[in-house]
Amino acid sequence: MTGVFDAIKRGFSVATKNLGLVLILIIFNLIGNLTSLPFAVQPGQTPPPEMMAGAMIFTVVFILISIFMQGGSLGLVRDSIKEGKMKLASFVTYGAKYYLKLLGLGVIIILIIGIIALIAGLLIALTAPLNNVVISGIAIAIAIAIGIIASLFYFIPFALSPYALICEGLGVVAALKRGLVVAKKPFVRVFLIILLFVILILISLGVGLVFGFLVGLISAVVPATVGKILMAVVTSIINGYLGIVMMAAFMVYYLGLAAKTEKTI
Repeated sequence: MTGVFDAIKRGFSVATKNLGLVLILIIFNLIGNLTSLPFAVQPGQTPPPEMMAGAMIFTVVFILISIFMQGGSLGLVRDSIKEGKMKLASFVTYGAKYYLKLLGLGVIIILIIGIIALIAGLLIALTAPLNNVVISGIAIAIAIAIGIIASLFYFIPFALSPYALICEGLGVVAALKRGLVVAKKPFVRVFLIILLFVILILISLGVGLVFGFLVGLISAVVPATVGKILMAVVTSIINGYLGIVMMAAFMVYYLGLAAKTEKTI
């Protein structure tokens, strides 16, 4: 338990000491938020096909660029944690160095999740035509069980794989395997990873709620466009700072678990 809170504390420390990196993410998030404004539609409205196509293209491009940003950020956060300092000039180098590995890692994880979801979905779909409540209920229960088991044994441990890739210089498959080993030996670590994630999400929600309320009050007395831009700016700042906090917290926690794993081997 102590390791979880120490990791969070260290995450805030890394983010606060490296505001230059935070600024890079803030600018990136702001560009993304402002660029997405034209694709926003009012509740109940159906966007025209050309707008939907534009939104899809924007989403794909944004995700692909985000992988580059992730690689650069993870590399610099690693340097800060391990060496006590980082060089912003290395951001582009790290982004390019880890791009294909992080992309491959993401594709494999998505494929695994998709296969598990497909199996669970087929199980429900194949039993639905029987119109038997008992059989359908059993099928749904089995599908849920599959999802829970897969999450505990694979999906949650996979969250550590990017840190294995960056911190230990591993390949895609080796990083996936390393994430599984570090996260599950002993298995209680999986629940501590969940705890770390939940606490960080609660912090993010709390901060977002407070600032969202304040921005909402201001937006009520300014033009709608100004309100949207203000919200985009505030959201970008929060996500930029807390993004580094979460990244650093998980990396600190991973390094701690990895060190303990080596001692038990």
